[in-house]
Amino acid sequence: MLGHMHRLNDESQVWMLTGTGNNLRYVNLTKIYEKLGESICRSLPGLHAITGCDYNPSFFRKAKLKPYKILKKYVEFQQAFMKFGDSKIIEDNIGQQDLYNVIQSFICYLYNVKNINDVDAARLQIFIDSYTVSDVNEAFNRNKLRNFDASSLPPCKSELLQQFLRANYICCIWNNAHLKNPTTYESVNNGRILENDEYHFKWFERDQLPNYVSESLKTVSEAGEEDDVDNDEFREWGSSDDENENVNINDDNEEDF
Repeated sequence: MLGHMHRLNDESQVWMLTGTGNNLRYVNLTKIYEKLGESICRSLPGLHAITGCDYNPSFFRKAKLKPYKILKKYVEFQQAFMKFGDSKIIEDNIGQQDLYNVIQSFICYLYNVKNINDVDAARLQIFIDSYTVSDVNEAFNRNKLRNFDASSLPPCKSELLQQFLRANYICCIWNNAHLKNPTTYESVNNGRILENDEYHFKWFERDQLPNYVSESLKTVSEAGEEDDVDNDEFREWGSSDDENENVNINDDNEEDF
């Protein structure tokens, strides 16, 4: 509703009934709108759509508060989110790419990589910061890599693009919710695919990983399994030695008696 307040007459007073039971109360949306300002209010639908809503997945452990604080601080991001749902952006590939580049920068801020405007570069930087070695001769610790939490990385370009397209399509409907036909655009090619008469998320295009990365991970996995087998064998032999030592000690004690 805050995203549509600018369409109303200046003399209008809008209240919203919210809550349940003893928490039922009226909220004065007009005062909230005046407090936040038009720019922030008009950018809220775009922010909500791309950071997770009923029709779009959210970024893991990022919630809503931090994205809102970033939005409130930077006018550039407010102006970008205000364009979400604009038919010109949906139809103009160049304008869409320019807007997507700004959103990439916003996501980098969200993941605390403020000096980078490319999510793929941000992913690499976060990985380097976490696993760089102090000495070039230091051996690479595979066990440390196995414990890496991939959810700490921002989405790659291909995946973020689909999230962006879905958010843009969703905002197109929200912006025209007062019309009989809110949108003439199709959900397909806007972050979704149609399979067996059902819509599904289109997560990304092309291969999930480059071939050389997949092969490297497979090699590491196979090597790890071999190491686990060797360790199990070592533990079995170790336990047998301990048992033998206990037997020998008991035998010595029996001889003493």
